[in-house]
Amino acid sequence: MKAVIVKVLIGSGLFGLFVLFLWADPSGRYFNLSGLFLVVVGTFAATVLAHSFRGVTDLLRRLRSKLTNKASMDSEDLEVFLHLVEAHRRGSVRAAEQAARRLQESLLRTGAELVINRTPQADLTRMLQWKIGAQRERDQAEIQIVRTMGAFAPAFGMLGTLLGLIGMMYGLDANRMEQIGESMGFAMLTTVYGLVLANLVLKPLATRLERRANENLAWAYVQMESVLMLHDRCHAAMFRDYWQAFFDHPEASEPIDSLPLSVAKS
Repeated sequence: MKAVIVKVLIGSGLFGLFVLFLWADPSGRYFNLSGLFLVVVGTFAATVLAHSFRGVTDLLRRLRSKLTNKASMDSEDLEVFLHLVEAHRRGSVRAAEQAARRLQESLLRTGAELVINRTPQADLTRMLQWKIGAQRERDQAEIQIVRTMGAFAPAFGMLGTLLGLIGMMYGLDANRMEQIGESMGFAMLTTVYGLVLANLVLKPLATRLERRANENLAWAYVQMESVLMLHDRCHAAMFRDYWQAFFDHPEASEPIDSLPLSVAKS
């Protein structure tokens, strides 16, 4: 609920700034399409050269889902895993395998299948750590792409400033005051666009992605520990207590008590 209120307030604030901008600049003097194009396209091109075209476009395509999808587990998956825990404790391999195939979480499903196949704990831990490490590397690579964009945006704003100053020099040489004014406006606006893009869009975006990556990493370790507890044939009530600590975190999407964990109470 608090997150929704904060988003509404932020959206209202941005809309208010937009209205104020239009009121203060009805003629559109603070909008320069060529300057904006230089900053945005230049930042994108430089980032592609620094990383890769596929990496940048994949991040932009999945950006919305990465920001909105929280580290969580739906109630059906939790109940299925708890049934798997009880089946494994009873030694019912067939029921445990059926429950494992129904799990949606990739890491949890892989770990459960390895446990059912009697994988040694050392090999099990090594495999899960490798999967978590690969996910962490992917997340950090995407965060670095956004940080690179945040570093390039002001630089291309300054490039626009230099190009505008060059235009001013040509205008002075030709004694064309109109060209001088246009070049000066281009020079100043590109700097503004670069600063705004870096400090109001890209740097906050990198911070959001880093926070989401940390949440996903914490959830991955919760799944890994759950798999190791499954390997040790722990009681389902212990899983409930362990998950409670994670889902009670303020960033969690919903508390564990709201989920149908009747199996854990048995």
